[in-house]
Amino acid sequence: MRQIYSFAPDIFAGRVFVYSTLLLIVVFGARTPVQGQVEERSKVASPVDVYNPDTIPNNSAIYPNSLAPATAQDSLPPPAYSGSTRDFILSPDSLTAIVEYAAEDSMMVDFLSEEIHLYGDATVKYEAINLKANHIVLNYGTNIVFAEPLPDSVGQPAGFPEFTDEEQTLTAKEMRYNFKSGKGIIYGTTSVQEDIYIRGAKSKFVSDAVQIDDSTRADVIYTEGAVFSTCSAEHPHFGIHTNRAKIIPGKLAIFGASNLEIMGVPTPLWLPFGFFPISSGRSTGLLFPSDYQYSPQWGFGLQGIGWFFPIGEHVNLQATADYYIKGTYTVNTSVSYRRRYKYSGNFNASFKSLRREDQELRELFDKGFSIAWSHRQDQRAHPTFNFGGSLNFQTNLVDQRFINSYEVASQNVIRSSMNITKTFPKLKSTLTAGLNHSQSNQRRSITVNFPDAAFQTQTIYPLRDLPGKQSAWYKKLSMRYRSALRTEFTAPDSTFFSNQTLDDGQYGFRHSVESGLSFNVLKYFNLSPNVNFSEVYYGKSRNYRLDDKVVTNEIIDPETGELTIDTTSLGTIINDLNPGLASFRTFSAGVSVSTQFFGKVKFKRRGLFGLQGLRHVMKPSINLGYNPNYQNARDYISDVPYYIPTSEIDPLNGSDEAYLSPFANQIFGAPPRQEQSLGLGYSIANLFEAKVWNKKDSTSNNVKLFQNIGVRGSYDFTKTSLQWSPITVSGGTQFFKGVTRVNVNAIFDPYVTRYDPESKNFRRVDVTNFSEGRFPVGLTRLNSTISTNITVAKIRELFQGAEEEVVTDLAEERRKRREEENTIFEETDILSLFERFSIRHNYNFRFERVFDTENPTTADRGRQEFRTVANSIELRGALQLTNNWSINIGSIGYSFTDKRITYPYLSFVRDLHCWEMRFNWAPQRNTYSFSIAVKPGTLDFINLPVNQNRYDGGQLFTN
Repeated sequence: MRQIYSFAPDIFAGRVFVYSTLLLIVVFGARTPVQGQVEERSKVASPVDVYNPDTIPNNSAIYPNSLAPATAQDSLPPPAYSGSTRDFILSPDSLTAIVEYAAEDSMMVDFLSEEIHLYGDATVKYEAINLKANHIVLNYGTNIVFAEPLPDSVGQPAGFPEFTDEEQTLTAKEMRYNFKSGKGIIYGTTSVQEDIYIRGAKSKFVSDAVQIDDSTRADVIYTEGAVFSTCSAEHPHFGIHTNRAKIIPGKLAIFGASNLEIMGVPTPLWLPFGFFPISSGRSTGLLFPSDYQYSPQWGFGLQGIGWFFPIGEHVNLQATADYYIKGTYTVNTSVSYRRRYKYSGNFNASFKSLRREDQELRELFDKGFSIAWSHRQDQRAHPTFNFGGSLNFQTNLVDQRFINSYEVASQNVIRSSMNITKTFPKLKSTLTAGLNHSQSNQRRSITVNFPDAAFQTQTIYPLRDLPGKQSAWYKKLSMRYRSALRTEFTAPDSTFFSNQTLDDGQYGFRHSVESGLSFNVLKYFNLSPNVNFSEVYYGKSRNYRLDDKVVTNEIIDPETGELTIDTTSLGTIINDLNPGLASFRTFSAGVSVSTQFFGKVKFKRRGLFGLQGLRHVMKPSINLGYNPNYQNARDYISDVPYYIPTSEIDPLNGSDEAYLSPFANQIFGAPPRQEQSLGLGYSIANLFEAKVWNKKDSTSNNVKLFQNIGVRGSYDFTKTSLQWSPITVSGGTQFFKGVTRVNVNAIFDPYVTRYDPESKNFRRVDVTNFSEGRFPVGLTRLNSTISTNITVAKIRELFQGAEEEVVTDLAEERRKRREEENTIFEETDILSLFERFSIRHNYNFRFERVFDTENPTTADRGRQEFRTVANSIELRGALQLTNNWSINIGSIGYSFTDKRITYPYLSFVRDLHCWEMRFNWAPQRNTYSFSIAVKPGTLDFINLPVNQNRYDGGQLFTN
């Protein structure tokens, strides 16, 4: 007769547990050591011998390995039922390691079947294996464990089996596992490998089946009816379905014939077999194509197919290619490296070959390569040495031809800078050396400065250590030394890598010494004498000559018939750089006096907008400077003149007042073209502020009305005419808490501009406006820029009266803005939809004095003409319509001066859980791209792309 003892949780739970445990010990034939001796127990025990209804037995005394009551250190109560085989020696066929089990609701023991049934949050643990489920059956005779869920209060299955073997975790609808053989059968299994969810109808689990290395073995899962997907939904929105698959957790997945399913519906896309790595960490492996493309000009193509190579512990190499069947291809190499607390960086190189057809169906090829390298040294790597920067280089505008993004299309200049910086604390100096590069996409020219080195000292006070008071004037004497060594190569990008570029290279060295002194005189004035000396050396100098293209006219005398040849030109002046050391020196000395004046106006009553007072700060400065004669100077090393009159080069059409310099258009420029001069320069800086009463917090705030309004000019004592220079007035202010900024720059001339019949040009003459009864200064030119950059948040601040935030940490402010841009705003009103939008308006206009050049007269004094230089508006931002729908406006604007839309770039994104639908459109370049693709991850190569590139859109380059 089969005997089954079933128990339910009640007030006798402790007694029931003891009874079932003792019966289990009897069946196992266990031997329990008591007081150092081995006591024999009968295989059959009467329940009366161990069950006493009048006492509550101590579980820990009878079963030492049961979980003790929770102590003060435990945060969770122990399960109602628990046990293990730790203190019992079982039969020879039993497991060598202990098995621990526990349950919350109840436990049932079937002695005839040798089964233990555990109900409610049941767990069984054996070595590194841990099994959880709502119902677990442990057969201690066959060492087989069975797990399944149980219906909850509403009849739905709950507590599905969860199997963990070290780092491998499986969930299933039902499973059976043999502890002895390490094999199991799992139904409805789900496992996660990296970002891939693997679901199988029926799986076979084998522990330690594969030898990885000398000391490591791995589990293997054989699955029937498996679905591989990165979708976390219970019913995946997509997946790769296969009848047979083999998975080595954390290593590799291999599957047979398979096809793509979308929403459970098979598609015609089939694969005969497949494999992909699912290992964590770095390992060599195939990179699946990131995109599939079709272009009428290029044909079908794959993008991003390649291989990944880990090189050592700190370097990763990735080699990919894009290929189209009609001949267009790209080869890309990407290297990333990193050493903690040392350095990090990335290196990318690509070669692109683009095939296209013209209107006559002729094949044309555009080839080029691009290189990008960025390196950053950690601040903790070295206190006085630093190496870092970025290099960006391309030929034939390959990025603009291939990439259809707003950032690339609007990039007119590409710059690079890679430098080594060494600081010498004892010498109080810094040495910087490296490479600098500039590339203009409009002019198609490249400029490279290498080597480019600079050495400079900090401000040094050589007399500070002399005896005397620290406030002594001579201890304020300061000196500073600077030097620079530069080599420059400039050429068109099509011929940059040629011997001619090396032959045309320029070399220069410059060093300078500055000395100054600053001290107070008459208590309120600051007196600052200064002396500057600079010396420049070039490896080449310009040689000017005529091109020998003589122009003559034949004149025949009408009376005598005699032929006369009149030479009208001896040729055009040309120049070339000739090797040879040449140098020039510049020197200047001066003294400046500066002070400050303050003016205040207070109002007894609060005026308009709570105005309480005005404050004016004026900072005048006068500078007396001396410069020697450079126009007639010569280099004492090479005897090269600083300037050459054009009359010496072209005796026929040259002028004694027009000069050319052998040092012109070189790295550090030419010396100033002027005779000896002694001039007085003046400048006045002004600041206007207002004190305004704030009703909200009952305080007074200072508001800057006009900032940095400056007046500058000079007077030259050595000139006999035109001694006063034009007067420059500049200033700026802002309105609406910085939303709108206004900058103004104007030039006024105290002299009259008059037509010169000899030179046939309008030029300044030594006649003042005041002498002709005009205003003392006349407006020559006025430029003004009004720029507005406003966001919805700024509009809220203006209308709600929020205080303007003062930015003290620029890096932290940028971090906050990035977080705000990545935040989905909660829609509270209509303005919340546009939280990420910014509107930029730029208006630049000019007043300029123009003259009648068609019918010039000496009485013409010009007229003021208004001209709009630029007037454009630009909109950028993102519109989050719903949690899944968003519209991104990379840039869209309108130029009122050119009457055209300025590069609109729009994108629409729809979040489809594990998919993403995206549409990008650049109508000005006639390009678009549409894709429904799996989100970035292991299976992101599954996508449906439709696009049109620049060549298919007909917007070809004309240069």
